[in-house]
Amino acid sequence: FLRSLVGSSTLGRMESFVRATLITTTTYGTWLPGDARGYVEGGRILPPAPRLAAHPSRQLRRDPMLLSELQRHRVFESLCAAADEFAYRLSDIVVETTHVHWIVGHDDAMAAMVGRLKTHTRQALQVGRVWTNGYCGRRLETLAELQTAREYLARHAGVNNDCRKAPFAN
Repeated sequence: FLRSLVGSSTLGRMESFVRATLITTTTYGTWLPGDARGYVEGGRILPPAPRLAAHPSRQLRRDPMLLSELQRHRVFESLCAAADEFAYRLSDIVVETTHVHWIVGHDDAMAAMVGRLKTHTRQALQVGRVWTNGYCGRRLETLAELQTAREYLARHAGVNNDCRKAPFAN
């Protein structure tokens, strides 16, 4: 499977390169600007700002979305199914209570790919608003970057699976 994410360059010597993206998206209302863990804005990681965090939490229209164990498995299964439907090369997925990470090879624009996968998972859960607006996406361009991303995901405690083992995956 790794071969579908990895190619080679012929610029004088053989170098491995990767065509993959690491995506992180959070559930609605769980990681707001100013969060005590820090937060991402405009692609930059910012420090906690408790005074800032109070305002967005008052603006929530409903309780934050915390994924149950059953919902985490449904998110996993729907990501695998959507990747198959859109011919994305999904490798690693971690689904936690408040966020999801995945590594995917794709030919679409990153925003289009993320939108399709988030929409598919929301439809599978049938609970209304699931995700925050936006996502954090990082291109993985070398085998070392891919390996580092995979090690990062492996350290997470959520539903941590390889979608190639799902019954409906190729």
